[in-house]
Amino acid sequence: MRTLDRYLAGIFIRNFLLSLVSVSALFLFQALIDDLTARNFPPQQVLFDHFLTIPQVIVQMTPPATILATVLTLSGLMRTNELVATYSIGVGLRRVVSLILSLVFVICCFILIMQDRILPPTFRKRMTYEMREMKHREDFYLDVKRDKIWYRSKNLIYNLQRFDPKAKTIHGMAVYTFDKDFNLIQALDAKQAEYGEHGWKLQEGTVTTFSAVDQFPQTEHFKEKDIQIPETPTDFQEIDKEVDGLRLRELWQYIHRMAAAGADTKGDEVKFHSRISLSFIPLVMCILGVPFSLRGRREDGAAKDLSKCLGVTFFYWLFYSIGLSLGTNGALPPWLAAWLPSLVFTGVAAFLLTKPK
Repeated sequence: MRTLDRYLAGIFIRNFLLSLVSVSALFLFQALIDDLTARNFPPQQVLFDHFLTIPQVIVQMTPPATILATVLTLSGLMRTNELVATYSIGVGLRRVVSLILSLVFVICCFILIMQDRILPPTFRKRMTYEMREMKHREDFYLDVKRDKIWYRSKNLIYNLQRFDPKAKTIHGMAVYTFDKDFNLIQALDAKQAEYGEHGWKLQEGTVTTFSAVDQFPQTEHFKEKDIQIPETPTDFQEIDKEVDGLRLRELWQYIHRMAAAGADTKGDEVKFHSRISLSFIPLVMCILGVPFSLRGRREDGAAKDLSKCLGVTFFYWLFYSIGLSLGTNGALPPWLAAWLPSLVFTGVAAFLLTKPK
């Protein structure tokens, strides 16, 4: 049995790696060609930027690679009558599928580790590279892991408690201004900042001015104050992107901190649950691939196997995207929005498995 298990596992792993490399290369090639033809950045920068996306592409392409490998493995065993041979020695389909599912579960655990350990640092590195090297914002700095959000731009450092992109409002804003020698010359603190036609309007805060001549800083209180700074809500929207650079534990802590401050965290909660659910989508794809492999004729070729896999993957991602949108908009609880597509398609696969051929 161990020899048979190694043989079947070898076939599946070979098909999985071949499928993963193929679909990942195709995805990367298409994205790379689009960016190169746009000519917005030098080719070497575009190449390095896409090189940093390889871990993310691998994670995204693992589900379609899994269903493709499952279909290729089982349908290939059927075409060569090797599946019939396993039946003749007392090894049923359940044993073969259980072996494949166990391999896919290991793959899912590895993808979850990548989601938590590898993707966040590579995302931060890519974001920093895009902002500093490609967009020439050498002063860019953003950190959302601490008690507050730190954002640096030129001679200004912003300390934000919460940013609401929909309302274009910042709750708990501090602005530190430095001279060319990086000496602090002004510290501004406000309870709230709203963006309007004439820039940012601060409410209930203080302005402290530091001078090299005067030993003691001068502090002024205000109820409302207009401030002219180069950053707009569009610039602060980079904060939402930086959330993708947090590990799962850091993201969960960030969600709790934002919720305690009164922020709408549905979108971030959907991101948290979707990372976990995305890691286990290959299991669903594997289960879906079983009935599609066995219900076809043995003489069906690889082209038909590929078309079936692409069709199933398309409808799954469509349903998955709709579910995440419903969760972000509040129509569904975030956890249900992330897991509902997997539950539905698992039910479909179970129905197809029990349906008479």
